[in-house]
Amino acid sequence: MKENDNLFAEFKPTTYEEWHEEAVKLLKGAPFDKKMYTKTPEGITLKPIYYKEDMTFEVSLPGYDDYVRGISAEGNRGAPWAVSQEISAGLPEEFNRKIVDALNKGQTSVEIVLDCASAHGVDADKSEKCRVAGKGRLSISTAKDFDVALKGVETDCIDINIHTASFAADIVAALYASQKGKKLSGGIYFDPIGELARRGKLSRSMDCAYDEMYAIAAYNAKNMPKFGAIGVDTMAYSSAGASAVQELGIAMATAVAYLRAMIERGMDINDAAKLVRFRLSLGSNFFMEIAKLRAARIVWAKIVEEFGGDKEAQKIRVNARTAIYNKTVYDPYVNMLRTTTEAFSGVIGGMDSLTVGAFDEIIRRPDEFSERIARNQQVILQEECNLTDVIDPAGGSYYVENLTREVAGKAWEVFSKIEAEGGMVKALESGMVQKAVAETAAGRKKLYDTRRSSVVGTNNYANMTEKLLDKGACECKENFEKRSKQVAAERKDVAIDLGGAKGADVIAKLVEAAAKGAGISAMSEAVCKCGKETAVEPLNIHRAVEHFEALRMASAKYREEKGHGPKLFLATMGPLLQHKARADFIRGFFEVGGFEVIYPNGFATPEDAAKAFKESGAKYAVICSTDDTYPELVPAVTKAIKAAAPDAKVLMAGAPAAEAEEGYKAAGYDGSISIKSNNYETLKSMLSAIGVL
Repeated sequence: MKENDNLFAEFKPTTYEEWHEEAVKLLKGAPFDKKMYTKTPEGITLKPIYYKEDMTFEVSLPGYDDYVRGISAEGNRGAPWAVSQEISAGLPEEFNRKIVDALNKGQTSVEIVLDCASAHGVDADKSEKCRVAGKGRLSISTAKDFDVALKGVETDCIDINIHTASFAADIVAALYASQKGKKLSGGIYFDPIGELARRGKLSRSMDCAYDEMYAIAAYNAKNMPKFGAIGVDTMAYSSAGASAVQELGIAMATAVAYLRAMIERGMDINDAAKLVRFRLSLGSNFFMEIAKLRAARIVWAKIVEEFGGDKEAQKIRVNARTAIYNKTVYDPYVNMLRTTTEAFSGVIGGMDSLTVGAFDEIIRRPDEFSERIARNQQVILQEECNLTDVIDPAGGSYYVENLTREVAGKAWEVFSKIEAEGGMVKALESGMVQKAVAETAAGRKKLYDTRRSSVVGTNNYANMTEKLLDKGACECKENFEKRSKQVAAERKDVAIDLGGAKGADVIAKLVEAAAKGAGISAMSEAVCKCGKETAVEPLNIHRAVEHFEALRMASAKYREEKGHGPKLFLATMGPLLQHKARADFIRGFFEVGGFEVIYPNGFATPEDAAKAFKESGAKYAVICSTDDTYPELVPAVTKAIKAAAPDAKVLMAGAPAAEAEEGYKAAGYDGSISIKSNNYETLKSMLSAIGVL
């Protein structure tokens, strides 16, 4: 076959106008704009089809210009993304066993999430607020803990990423003392603004946090240039229901706040920008997440350029992590499918490292099986799907390229509004960010409540026979006691006098103290003595359909107490063909609330339906038939049921015809349920009436 042969020569080229004409015919009178355009929570209207003419902008090559197609000309072909994973282990020795095993089975970077005490700069035996050690998160109090946790790991060959909270210099010092001069790569995700938004408070002033960040950044720029010191983690905003453009705009505003703070303290923009590490979430909107990652490269490059940064400094460093917001307790194995598509979107969008959450992470401490599956999802994408052979899989797609530009533009608008408010901290203090995210979350909730957005297994397609996963036993108390004794025995009382040291000298002195056995409590106290607290309204962090789960759990408790679930009776009238479509809809509508749906074969007369209803013990009946038969059936069935059970509530499936509804009401019917009904509010109201809630 010649290079210029047209494989589709037998097909006539089609114009948009021709396609539009055919689409209008197929819609049979339905409005084209209403049916074919989709409005997203990001405020973006998606077209039904994209053409070359939509490409009103130039698309650069991978590794060039705005980096929309990647920060490297070779993409994953040159260096595949790092396979990362949050190891569920509280004790250093347990972490070591699991990380060595994971590295031998496909993981290519080390990811450490610190436990409560460690993340807040407190030794395990000194924490009053965090009276557990580990709880699936790593407990670190001294440099020796890193010695144990990272024993046998070639730390100078792979990335190490550490997630902390309100303190970081103490952890960095312990790590550096442990690794004894090795040149590390990766970074510490020290994000005090993100912590402030998540918890609503920071146990120090923001200037104090900036001073500590500057100390780490100045030291790293000189001694560990590949180990990040500035973290921007958007998981809290994502978990509060933020849209993709809000998440990206907030990320950029947070990063700008840190850049300004570093520059004000004397740091060069090129050094500071290279030490920023972003963590962005990956949600269920496949193409939107691809566009978000690509747009992040555009916006960050523009911001750093405006600060005067060079082309190398304009390259963003991103860890992408599967979202928590859309995960479910019910039908939890579906979470595997969700993380698979999320991981795939991350690979297509492009990032430096990828973290796939275990399918059961919101339910219990992940076990060996769930961690292995999460890790292997990435390994399969690399080894079996050959995604590392393509530099930019999304490049040139009319849809993705346009969506990327729209996301970048909308994210810039969010960023600009925050800047106009006085920056990220001021925007949190005024409540502007929290309010905007809450409004988006409320809009998304309405979509879930009306089932216009489906979460399989929870607000749609409930599995009524499933058993919840066992949460397993927690060894946190035992771990706490063990860790307390261990740390108390190993920690040395080291006098730490920073003596007015600033910048990189602070970390140098802390590393010396850590090498002598100092604990993180002593180091964090030496760094910050401001005694102030920063407070704002916290984000409302929640999962998308946890309110549906609450209904289902309440129904399960009711079933345990009564011996049966809350009952709903389907008055299925006529043969199967007549009632099945609506009966199936109603069954699915109510099963997501834990209702025990009684689904008879079909009744020939209203009296038969009424008799069966009374015997069922249900309070609610829903008449299921067709629009043509409803004018005759609804009044008759309603009267028959209420004659047999006066306290019954009788509804109909489908929206009633306007001219018939008055007659239905006169017969005593109590309303209708259709695809326009609010699923959640209906379930909540009816379960309350039955006494379930």
